[in-house]
Amino acid sequence: MDFRNRHIDIVGKQYLWFGISGFIILVGLISWLAFGLNLGVDFKGGGQLKYLIPAAQRPHNGNDIEVLDEARKALAAEGLESVRLQITGGDTLLVSTDANTTDALNSQEKLINTALAPKFAEKGANGKAGQLKLLGRDMVGPVIGKELRSNAIKGVILGVLLIALWVYLRYNFAGNGARYATAGILALIHDVFVLIGLMALIGHIFPSVEIDSSFIAALLTVVGYSINDSVVIFDRIRENLRERRHDAFKKIVNDSLLETMSRSVNTGLTVVIMLIVMFFFGGDSIHNFILAMLIGVVTGMYSSIFNASMLLTAWHDWDEYKLRKANAGRDIAREIPATSSSQAKLSSTSGSSKPASTDSSFTKTSNKPRGRKRF
Repeated sequence: MDFRNRHIDIVGKQYLWFGISGFIILVGLISWLAFGLNLGVDFKGGGQLKYLIPAAQRPHNGNDIEVLDEARKALAAEGLESVRLQITGGDTLLVSTDANTTDALNSQEKLINTALAPKFAEKGANGKAGQLKLLGRDMVGPVIGKELRSNAIKGVILGVLLIALWVYLRYNFAGNGARYATAGILALIHDVFVLIGLMALIGHIFPSVEIDSSFIAALLTVVGYSINDSVVIFDRIRENLRERRHDAFKKIVNDSLLETMSRSVNTGLTVVIMLIVMFFFGGDSIHNFILAMLIGVVTGMYSSIFNASMLLTAWHDWDEYKLRKANAGRDIAREIPATSSSQAKLSSTSGSSKPASTDSSFTKTSNKPRGRKRF
């Protein structure tokens, strides 16, 4: 897929791209504010139970999804639809619940044992299923969840700031480092808001989609991926600016986008295809991570092409507008003294000629012979 030498005006439609981004962000923010985030055990607290899967019931040949589906249906019959299941190590079933107290976890443990014992408990000599073998249980309190949430936010902010510093230092030629850094960071903020907003909407529709520690890992990965794509485009813009000093800035940006779009689209589609395969055929334990990565990669690919570079052109247009306004102000300032001097000369000329005309008329009047009075 080669976009070079094609007459596609991407920069000319910059406000269309801004509008699409604004609409998606607006939908995400409304969903975020209306429904909130479907936080997982890592952030809101809860309980985790680990059970041993008997050898006969352990998943083989990658059939983890079938085993988890059976377990999920059995738990749903007991009213535990919000429970999250994972298979770790091939022989351990990890059950995550929303229980915030020990008593609540104990009551849920009884329901879980009732639901899963027929399938995952070892059978006795009489052929009846016994109790599930509990390997361990953990509680994540609200305080720990709040601390993890705070650390995740700090990590994302720190990552974005460090990336901004790196972009500033990289492109600080001719004093333009702040411009490129601002465009790159605004594109990253766009990606973060779109990803969080869409995950809030999807989490409201599908309760199994949660915001957990794997989501933070996906978010940071997307931030790094997106800025890398933007840097490739910025490099090409910088090279073309050096070689084509007399061309219009928008023309250079548009040509740079077309020259790098093949690389951006091909790389992005390759990653997206692999993520789709992993989303449908991967295990439940990486489902939320893959979904966040899938949304983030597509969003990052869009923002690198249609947002970051458009912000550069919008900034350039603003600079040109300020320059034209300043030049117009200087022209007006030059015209005002010239007009004032012309008016002063005109007034002085008219003032000196007026007394002369008065004296002349007086002289003429006095030279006229006076007539006699008639009675």
